[in-house]
Amino acid sequence: MGVRVTAVVLAVLALAGCAGQGGGMGGGKPPVMTVTDFHEYCSTLPTPNACLSDPICNRFRQELSEPPAELSACLTMCRKTGDALYVDNLVNGCGAVLDRAVDLCDQFCRRRDPS
Repeated sequence: MGVRVTAVVLAVLALAGCAGQGGGMGGGKPPVMTVTDFHEYCSTLPTPNACLSDPICNRFRQELSEPPAELSACLTMCRKTGDALYVDNLVNGCGAVLDRAVDLCDQFCRRRDPS
């Protein structure tokens, strides 16, 4: 039962967040994500014994500074960058940060696509 409640809460929060950005029920497109936006969303404050997000986020920021023009190529670049960082960040406890960076990279590509 707890899983269902969590899913419902997440769905409600997602809809509320989208509605606030003009992308909810009105069918509007979310705002364009800049490289600066990406880095701010990706970076986390360092805490003792926690993952340091800067190496991951900076690598993606470097890739996104000149992303491929086509959506499919941009999405492929996100996956390839994530794959290249996967092993190192699996063993150092940074898997969650890497997952977030790949997801944000995907959003970056989709939010700049003119279609």
